[in-house]
Order: sequence, then structure tokens, then C-alpha cells
Amino acid sequence: MLFRSLMRGSSPKNGTAVTGVLQSTLSTTTRATTQTTTTVKQNAKTKKKKKSRKRTPLEGVNALDAELVAHPLVVVSVYARNVSTDAQAMQEARAGAAVAGAGFVAFNVFDEKIARQLSSLLGGNASENPEVLFFKRGRKLVFTLPGFADSRIVAQAAKNVYPYSDPWVNEADAICRRFSGPLALALREAKSANLDTAAGRDQAVAALNKAAATLTRETKSLSAVRANMSNTKAFAQLIAGLRQVATNMGSEATALRGNDRQTATSIDQKNATLITSVGSLAANLQLTSCTS
Repeated sequence: MLFRSLMRGSSPKNGTAVTGVLQSTLSTTTRATTQTTTTVKQNAKTKKKKKSRKRTPLEGVNALDAELVAHPLVVVSVYARNVSTDAQAMQEARAGAAVAGAGFVAFNVFDEKIARQLSSLLGGNASENPEVLFFKRGRKLVFTLPGFADSRIVAQAAKNVYPYSDPWVNEADAICRRFSGPLALALREAKSANLDTAAGRDQAVAALNKAAATLTRETKSLSAVRANMSNTKAFAQLIAGLRQVATNMGSEATALRGNDRQTATSIDQKNATLITSVGSLAANLQLTSCTS
């Protein structure tokens, strides 16, 4: 009724304008409806995809070969999918492999084709289920865990079979190894100085400043290393600890320069405790060259 009144009271020019407005409104409404329908359909598809995105294990010999290309050690879980405890054992093996940085493949022996592949892989020998096998490149079986094994046992076995270190660990350890010689030499010079004489104190001051400078360069190099996510916090604490050790060495040198033996001794004792703490951090991070 409102639309008809507007049309009757309008000139042809105004009528055209109103018609245009109506057409524009209808067009906009149609586009909005279409967009809403499309969005709803897309959201429904997305939800459907999310629901159907169920994590399935890599299985079979082809999967094993692919994993061996990417990893020097692959954990293989032998299980029967229709057995609940076997399925749990497979998940534990997968988690253990992830902790150890190894590859992972599953062989569901409930599947006849997969079972034949496993038998051929083992030279015709039978395999139990559940069971965890450890393969190195060349499809070489190097260790077996019969029965159910939790993720901790699988991870430890993988590390024993192939002691693997993340690339960042090797990089950081190489830095500590490069600085360990000069640092040890400077500290020996400081320890051997006779603090009862001016010459001895000068020797200790020079050695401590040299050690502090060496350690500062070492921490600067270590700061450029990017630890993996699980070790980022501990590695940052290690670097901060080493920086503090270097600062304390400089403070001890300053105290000795002023012949303040009491302050120097107090700083040295605090530094000894700090160095022990830093050494523990380094050991936990597998940075063997950074522990001393």
C-alpha cells in the first residue's frame, strides 16, 4: 500500500527514481540473502570437515619407507584395530616416537593386506600384537618391544637405539665447545693468582675480566640459536644465567682491584652456586659442552 501511494504521487522522473531505489533494495536484499546462504553452507562444510578430520596413523610398508626418508629412526606399532588395548598401545607408541623425534608408522594386522606386508618385512617371521618395532634406514630392524609399552618406555627405547639430538642442541653445544678452552684457561689463571700480593691481584683481575669477556661473547652467540618450543624457556634461563656469571666475574675483578678481598670472596661463592645451577640447566638440555 505504501509503495503504490508513492508511485501514484510521483512524477515519471520521481517514479523512475523510486523504482530504482526499490530495485536497488531488492538487489541488495537478494545479494545479502545469497551471501548469508553461501556463508551458512560454507560454515556447515567447514564444521563437517572439522568433524571428519580424524587423525589416522600412517600404515604399511610404503608409509615406512616414506618415514625412513624423513627420519633416521622409525617407530612401528603392530596392533589390531578391533582390539581396544591394541589401539591404546598404538597411540602410546605414536606419542613416544614424537617425544624421541623419531618417525612413526602403524601396522594394523587386522587388515590382511597390512599383515602380509609385515610378515614379508620380517622375513616371514610372525609378530605379536601389540608390539613396537624400531627400524633404521635400509628397513633394518634394530630393536623390539613386545607387548604393551607406554609412551615413556617407547621414547626411552628410541633414544637408546638412536641417540638423537635436535639440530639446535648440536649448534648450541658447538658454541660452548668453541669457548670452553679460552674460558677454562682464564679461570685457571685467576685461581692460581696469589691474592696476597699486588701483582697476584692484578693477575686475577686481568684473568677474571678475560673470562667475563669470553663468556659474554659466548652468550651472544648462544642468543642467536633458536631452541625448539618445548625448550625455549629453559634455554633462555641458561643464557640469562651465563650472562649473570659474566657480570659477577666483572664485579669480582673490580673488588680485587680495590683489594676488597671480602667482597671478592662473597661474589665468588655466589657465582659458584650460580654456575652449578647453570650446569644443571645445560645437562637437562643435553648441552654437555655447556655444563662446565
